[in-house]
Amino acid sequence: MSTILVIRNDDLFSSTLREAGFDVISLELVKTKPLDDLSELREKLVGLQRYDGVFFTSPIAAEVFVKERNGSNGFHGNVYALGQRAQDILMAAGLKIKVPTHANTADEMLKEFGEKEFAGKRLLFVRGEKSFRTIPNSLGGIADVDEVAVYKTEKAELNEGTVKDVRSLLTNGEIKFVCFFSPSGINRFAELFSDVTSNIRGAAIGTTTADAGRQSGINVEFISTRSNSDDFACGLIEHIKNIE
Repeated sequence: MSTILVIRNDDLFSSTLREAGFDVISLELVKTKPLDDLSELREKLVGLQRYDGVFFTSPIAAEVFVKERNGSNGFHGNVYALGQRAQDILMAAGLKIKVPTHANTADEMLKEFGEKEFAGKRLLFVRGEKSFRTIPNSLGGIADVDEVAVYKTEKAELNEGTVKDVRSLLTNGEIKFVCFFSPSGINRFAELFSDVTSNIRGAAIGTTTADAGRQSGINVEFISTRSNSDDFACGLIEHIKNIE
């Protein structure tokens, strides 16, 4: 039975891999949490109707926004959301989403809608502290983009014995693939396992995470073409079947 290391808490992604016959180890290296001070977001929510559109590129940003908004009056502008989880959270809150058809990164989403969609508009980007800021950087000079950080990424607490066991498995080549979901997860993995990163075969969700992996010396062999965990799991399973 092949073993797959998932750099994430144990959830449906890991369950899907197990159902396909893999032995799965889930190792959460980073975690996200709302900022302690959300006063800036609350100020933005008071004047939300002045914006023509709001952007979300992560589910945690969508979660914090929805919770703080707490059933406020409907927003009449456009809501742009990247990723199925973020879209589901926002739609469940009664917001109408403009969903990109093929985009898996913020850059692809902007290109899919085109500059005319945003030209001269006032927009709000709800993001994490460590965002790559693709949206404001790309729309500079085209639209007026305000930003508000609503969550932070922290190192997860780890059991030293677990880290030792994982390092041993990686060193001995007993882990077939390591699955990554974010650049921050990549960075934490490289920090802990720098001595074995060149030995592993990586799988990443999206090109941004894949690029971060390659920059850390990881051989990213599989990149999910869709930015949701279900497609990531199914795509990886099919990839492994094809190479065995």
